[in-house]
Amino acid sequence: MAGAAEIRNHLSTEGQSIYTDGAYLSKTGGAWHLEDSPYKAGWILEMLARHPEFQPKTICEIGCGAGGILVELGKGLPAGNEYTGYEISPQAHEISLRHFGDTNVRFVLGSAFDDGQTYDLALVMDVVEHVEDCFAFLRETRKKARRTILHIPLDAHVSAILRGRNSWETVGHLHIFTMETALKTLEHSGYRVIDWFLTEGATSVPTGSIKTKLANVFRRPLNMLDPRLSARLLGGNSMMIFAE
Repeated sequence: MAGAAEIRNHLSTEGQSIYTDGAYLSKTGGAWHLEDSPYKAGWILEMLARHPEFQPKTICEIGCGAGGILVELGKGLPAGNEYTGYEISPQAHEISLRHFGDTNVRFVLGSAFDDGQTYDLALVMDVVEHVEDCFAFLRETRKKARRTILHIPLDAHVSAILRGRNSWETVGHLHIFTMETALKTLEHSGYRVIDWFLTEGATSVPTGSIKTKLANVFRRPLNMLDPRLSARLLGGNSMMIFAE
């Protein structure tokens, strides 16, 4: 069995070249999804509001990208909280320093598993699907904090299967999930799921292709009627999961 150091090295290097050589920056139009930060931070605040007994003081984000989510959280959570963002991409790290270098967020260029720091809460927002060995990644993440909030896209739906959609080339997703497989993946990695809800990224975020906007004509009413059915048929949904 591989030791912890070997696992950390594997997570830091293998399959990560597109995030360090600038290729993924190009895929995101040079913004590294910074425009989505307010929505994602809002979903985190919604989850925390559902569990007022948990008041994290130290928060890290593993794979923080351009850092916008942590900065937005700092506006909505109590003053005095400490925030740390870990990111392996030098391009994303440079964006975070350029835009948010004067905030109360500490940005670290490198793997979150290379130091011994632990936190009350770890955030893993749209990262699990990009990691080659997602199980080893989740087990290491579980050691990083008392509790974890994850955002996992649900790419396995009827529309995607019928269209033969390839999430590898389009969005860099090596793993595709349904609601059930996302929860089972966390369970298999040693987590206990406390709570979860669906998010509607395709209809909430004012970006996307013409195809996405056309599909939203059907997604919106179906999401209002039955969001789980909409996630299975048309996609555009993710899961916000609170676990320990």
